[in-house]
Amino acid sequence: MHEWLVELVALIVPWTELVGILIVLWGAVEGLIKLLLRFRSVFDKAIQPLPISRIRLAIGEKIALGLDFFLAGDIIQTIIIPSWQSLAILGGIVVIRTIIAFFLNRDIKEFAAEHVQ
Repeated sequence: MHEWLVELVALIVPWTELVGILIVLWGAVEGLIKLLLRFRSVFDKAIQPLPISRIRLAIGEKIALGLDFFLAGDIIQTIIIPSWQSLAILGGIVVIRTIIAFFLNRDIKEFAAEHVQ
C-alpha cells in the first residue's frame, strides 16, 4: 500500500507544483500588463492611471495563491516521504508564505483605507 501511495504522490506533486508555477506566472503577466497600461496612461491624459498599490496587490495575491499550491505539494510529499530536506523546504515555503500574507494583508488594509476617505 505504501509503495502505491509513493507512486501516487510522485504523480500528484509535480502537477500541484505546476499549478503553482502557472498561477505565479499569471500574476507576473497580469502585473506587467497593468504596469504597461499605467505607463500608457501617462501619455494619454484621458485615462486614469492605475495605482501602483493595485498592481502590487494583484501580483501579491497570485504569488500567495501560487505558494499555497507549492505548500500543498510539499505537505503531501513530506507526509508520504519524510526527509530532513523536504521538511526544510516545507519550512522555508511556510515562512515565505507567512511573510507575503502579512504584507499583502497590510497592503490591502492600507489600500482600502485610502479609497474609503
